Amino acid sequence: MDLERWAERRDGLLTTDRARRQLSARQVAKRRTSGVWRPMRRGVVAINGSPRTWRQAVRAVLLACTTRVAASHTTALALLGGGVPRRLTEAIHVTVAPGHAVRLDGVVFHRSVLLADDDIRHRDGIPCTSPAATVIDLSGMLTERELGLVVDDFLRRRMLRLEDLRARVNTLRPAPGRRPSRLRAVLAARIPGYDPGESALEARLALLIDAHRIPRPVQQLRISFGQHRFRLDFAWPEQRIFLEGNGFGAHHLASALDHDARRQNWLVADGWRPMEITWRMSDREILDTFAAFGLIHRP
Repeated sequence: MDLERWAERRDGLLTTDRARRQLSARQVAKRRTSGVWRPMRRGVVAINGSPRTWRQAVRAVLLACTTRVAASHTTALALLGGGVPRRLTEAIHVTVAPGHAVRLDGVVFHRSVLLADDDIRHRDGIPCTSPAATVIDLSGMLTERELGLVVDDFLRRRMLRLEDLRARVNTLRPAPGRRPSRLRAVLAARIPGYDPGESALEARLALLIDAHRIPRPVQQLRISFGQHRFRLDFAWPEQRIFLEGNGFGAHHLASALDHDARRQNWLVADGWRPMEITWRMSDREILDTFAAFGLIHRP
């Protein structure tokens, strides 16, 4: 494979070791000095004209490491498609096996004896920690609420199983950067049968309901009117209340709006009361809404 094709599959990056297998020392030096290649990291260059992206920067770090290494923590979370809290977006995090020391500017290195083969995934050829390992690593960086949202997102996308995470947590001991107690609290809030919902808003509502001892609703309740079948995000059948979150899913088609309007009309005609919640509402406003519907009894 020629160097350009090799680099094209790696965000325009080359290792100088790879280049020296096909080019003479003089050819390598000429490409460096002429600007055909631009330096990225020790032993890593980018072909001039390749886009400067965050993923290229992460890949350059991993190519510069000659030892067993994987992107981890918030960097792995971003590679796995999860949302990273804004306060934690600057540094690139990688994990190496014990006994290895690597120093690169702008990179936070972690050592872990837990970096087994099963703990590594690849995203576009970039090694990163698995969802379960990433959650464990983040337990010392994120709040309990933030960590719970990460777990819910992985559950929703079928990238993580609660049973597997629980088995890992049961064998963990406290360590720098790792908080088993926080992981156990997240798991305790997600009892067997817990439904992470279909969006971040739905997960947020579930946390509020549990934290304030609001009667637990039935999630994804299926209800029929003749031949028409509907599903309710949250429902309290005894109180004839259902909750729909404006943000649980986008309406891309007019038919989806028609479907929701028809469902709400039939439910209201049948004696149900609709509760509308949006992502922009504060937690206090949401709780006041629950109280107005009689789900929270305040003195």
